Amino acid sequence: MSTPEQSVAVVTGHRGFIGQHAARALGADGWLVVTAGRPDLEIPSPAFSSLLRDSAPVLVVHCAGPSSVQTAEDAPEADRAGSVGVVEALVTRLEELEHTPRLLLVSSAAVYGDPPSLPVSVDAPIRPISAYGRHRVDAERKALSSDVPTTVARIFSAYGEGLERQVWWDVAQQALTGDVTLSGDGSESRDFVHGDDIGRALATIARRATFAGDVFNVATGTETTIAELADRLVHRINRAADVTFTGAARKGDPRRWRADIGALRSLGFEPAVGLSEGVERFARWVREP
Repeated sequence: MSTPEQSVAVVTGHRGFIGQHAARALGADGWLVVTAGRPDLEIPSPAFSSLLRDSAPVLVVHCAGPSSVQTAEDAPEADRAGSVGVVEALVTRLEELEHTPRLLLVSSAAVYGDPPSLPVSVDAPIRPISAYGRHRVDAERKALSSDVPTTVARIFSAYGEGLERQVWWDVAQQALTGDVTLSGDGSESRDFVHGDDIGRALATIARRATFAGDVFNVATGTETTIAELADRLVHRINRAADVTFTGAARKGDPRRWRADIGALRSLGFEPAVGLSEGVERFARWVREP
């Protein structure tokens, strides 16, 4: 897909971590970005429908929605409404427009569950092990079965300055005040991808994907254990802190993740923020007064 100068892209959830990076990267890539994240622009709502009609977007990047595996376990109906229900309402609104825009649906690697082998390709079996993952599967299917030209981006373990949740934040906040205690045994692994790279990946997909049901893993293709991450972060934040693990896994969490990003690389994307740089930047951010 080519990107004509000043083509309009609507970004939902632009106040969230991924939405912010997506809007910034799309703007840098020449799109005229219209954000849809204010409370009065809920999906569905008359205000949101008016925004779509008035802006006439070529592209909608859907970043809005719940983003916590544990919260989804505690309140599955709310998570389903905020993911599957919102996507269903979104594609209905897009189908009603005179010119149907393309949809870039931001999804999650949670759809893969606990994969039996690594790296995880976009053709790997879909076996979610959490309510969060199951709802993302259903949201993908709603979009892909609609009449809206759709591409899906499955984000692996996002991190970066400004994200005040998940393991990076947990380690950093504990290290600032003392020792660090984490669930699991430390051998669990993730494919961590910085917000800057997520934004660049989404902009690349927006520009070059076919929007004919194609799916991309957004990650770095690198596996990092939680023990290694914790050691690196603690070393930069508080060398006196000890790191211990409870041995108890959290419900819904996969054991190991490493993505095959061959499809994304075929579009010309390469991750730019390595783990060392990411740790340095994150540690500096959390230590700022």
